[in-house]
Amino acid sequence: MSAPLRILFIEDREDDMRLVQRELRRGGLVFDSKRVDTAAELDAALAEPWDVILCDYAMPGFGGMAAYAMVKARGLDLPFIMVSGTIGEEAAVEVMRAGVHDFVLKDRTARLVPAIERELVEAQRRDELRRAEATLLRTEKLRALGQMAAGVAHDFKNLLNPLGLHVELVERALRRAGADRPESIGVMREIIQRGVQTIDRLRTFSRIDPEPVAEYVDLAAVAKEAVTMIRPRLHDRPGLDIREELEATGRVRAHGAELVGALVNLLVNAADACGERGVITVRTGVEGGRAWVEVADDGPGMTPDVEARAFEPFFSTKGEQGTGLGLANVFATARRYGGDIHLTTAPGRGAAFQLSYRQGP
Repeated sequence: MSAPLRILFIEDREDDMRLVQRELRRGGLVFDSKRVDTAAELDAALAEPWDVILCDYAMPGFGGMAAYAMVKARGLDLPFIMVSGTIGEEAAVEVMRAGVHDFVLKDRTARLVPAIERELVEAQRRDELRRAEATLLRTEKLRALGQMAAGVAHDFKNLLNPLGLHVELVERALRRAGADRPESIGVMREIIQRGVQTIDRLRTFSRIDPEPVAEYVDLAAVAKEAVTMIRPRLHDRPGLDIREELEATGRVRAHGAELVGALVNLLVNAADACGERGVITVRTGVEGGRAWVEVADDGPGMTPDVEARAFEPFFSTKGEQGTGLGLANVFATARRYGGDIHLTTAPGRGAAFQLSYRQGP
């Protein structure tokens, strides 16, 4: 059973809203709703998630076009339908030119349900198109950066290899001379080791195209392995709970080790987001011929600005502790074998990363 629609009424008359609600129920819609009739109330309400907005055209001190402007200023692409007692031809033209999706007269509400259903489908199509365009742009950006990263990794390796050799020669010379090894020798070794780890991350990031090592793996088994690997790292955080909701998914074409690494990365990020206390849930399932695995947390969630840049290479919210390559690598791992990755988040509502692949034979 699908969740009820969330409908926001911008209407100054309670009785008019109830008449519209009656028509919606008669048309078979199941919904929850809220009514606002001032700019301040609308501004507060727009912080909540809505599926449809039904707005009166003329209200004392606050008109429908002003309400629509507030919705657009928030960057929200929601079905916005004017429901008016009277609206002249010029006003109707102005409404449609502004981008309002439809208008319905209050004495002809029989077509309101079909209008809502149509606009919900159109909104879903627009959302899918935006996601496809964003994925294409992100993939091309990663491809270009991957080529650059491969060259940078090669150059770094050529620098670090002789540097490590010279450190070893200095250490041997000190031993032959009977001198104590300076502390700086150990520091230099640690720096070189961190440099090698950075090169490994860059080399992993640069592998955008599919490789011949792909295999058919069970997403539920891969998820179980990733959880098993991460649990020991969290033993000092007893307030952090990892829950498994693993359903059979069949097999997908991917690389098992890379996929485990991607899920471990997501689990580490989820643990960092939750801090000392919280719940991380790992789920698997099948929908529309695609198998999926999801890592969700009940942490603070992301602001829209951070969400928009989450998969951007070298972007990090962890300060000096973050490289900004973790989620970029997760995205590359998903796309390398024809998979998709989808992020669902909002401030105060945690974050959920879902990787999906077409089911294999």
